[in-house]
Amino acid sequence: MARGSDYRWKQVAAAQRAKRLPCWHCGQPIDYKAKHPDPNSFSADHLRPWARHPELRYDPGNVVSAHLGCNWAKGDSEHFTAGLGALSEDF
Repeated sequence: MARGSDYRWKQVAAAQRAKRLPCWHCGQPIDYKAKHPDPNSFSADHLRPWARHPELRYDPGNVVSAHLGCNWAKGDSEHFTAGLGALSEDF
């Protein structure tokens, strides 16, 4: 990655981080104080992987907030749905 493009990505990721949104994948809060490589830390994720959609690499509309762990689980796929987690009661 060229130096200028790395700077550009950092700007896009910082703007997304500043929104302090929950994880787009699982809906749970992100620990914005946690640091990489903590799976609960913030990660700017591409909805459509930039490896297959290079034209969307720096498009803020293609970037969401995610847990690093959810981002890792998604990998480079375009669709990821996390499990709902434990039920609050038996039905």
